[in-house]
Amino acid sequence: MRKILLLNQLVLLTLFSCISQENEVRFEKDGSFYIYAIINDSIEGRFILDTGASGLYLDSTFVERHGSIIKSNPDTASMRGAGATDYRQVLLVKDTVKITVGSYNHNFTVSPILKLTDMNGENIAGIIGNKFIKNKILIIDNERSILKIDSVINPGKYNTIIPFKYIDERIYFPVELNIRGNQTITANLLMDLGCADAVILNSPYFDALKLKNILPQNIIDYTILFGGALGGNSNGGDFRIASLKLGNSQINSPIISFSKDTLGAFSKTDYDGLIGNEILDRYNYAIDYHNQKLYLTENSKSSKVFKSGLTGFYAMKMNDIAIVMSIYYQSDAYKSGIQLGDTIVSVNNKKVKDLSEQELKNEMKEEGKQVKLTILRNKKPIEISFYLKYLL
Repeated sequence: MRKILLLNQLVLLTLFSCISQENEVRFEKDGSFYIYAIINDSIEGRFILDTGASGLYLDSTFVERHGSIIKSNPDTASMRGAGATDYRQVLLVKDTVKITVGSYNHNFTVSPILKLTDMNGENIAGIIGNKFIKNKILIIDNERSILKIDSVINPGKYNTIIPFKYIDERIYFPVELNIRGNQTITANLLMDLGCADAVILNSPYFDALKLKNILPQNIIDYTILFGGALGGNSNGGDFRIASLKLGNSQINSPIISFSKDTLGAFSKTDYDGLIGNEILDRYNYAIDYHNQKLYLTENSKSSKVFKSGLTGFYAMKMNDIAIVMSIYYQSDAYKSGIQLGDTIVSVNNKKVKDLSEQELKNEMKEEGKQVKLTILRNKKPIEISFYLKYLL
């Protein structure tokens, strides 16, 4: 009898394990948070899972490639993005679009079409926002790169609980910033898995800090070619602070970004900025949408040192070339002549078309190394050399 009971328990445990694993879905990280989903039971696409967004947003190139997604004439709407742009007209898919991730699915009835390839490269289908999760629990294991959408949570797995406000299907909670010495402030931040940075402060909040004269002296400035899904250059910068406190967890010497935009999402005053993956990756966490609680526990990445970029710019690989999408004006690369929007065709005498995205990054990741670029500008080749060094 005891053997039968043990056997039954083993079967139940095995069954529970299989069900649990079926609900698990792998994700990718490249600054933003990417998952693969099935559209309308037949089309696979690579999506950004973005808690800074509400609904489903489809990439225009992806929609053109898969015309069956649209069955009736699209409508139009006015939208504002994260870049320094005012409201723009976009097309809306009015047909029901079913999105399936693992064994979980949700139907979206209205889906804006945006040009996302400019920011996220060619392998992008769209953005999936908080409506997808509904009243469930989003569980993120950053060490195993696994997510689950579940109805229950094990609170014993987490050592910090942070209540959040859920407004217009977006998540907000307070974060304590120790700027320098004992100068501590609290910022009300939007949780944004689509953001690669640690924290980005909105323009009005950053301007208020300047007026209080509590900012560090070493501040670097940048411009981003496409600051949001609706385009528009975005201007801002970075500085390093003493520490950041999230719940009862303290993170030392993070790099904080800020916006200078007077238009777009970063010009808003109803919240103070974004908290992104450079912070959130240091935890395994669960978002309980129904009870509005964020559960956190530190993982092996929690003590990772914050470093600024070495190149002083970001170039996105697009087939045979790489486009300079952002640049820091204090960098050696900028002082040596590289410009926003430049087309890079070779790095260290290696053609971009022959390099994978990771190989391209590897050519520019050793501090003190000299980098030689061949740029096409106005259809003419230009040679630029500079040294890799940290700006902060």
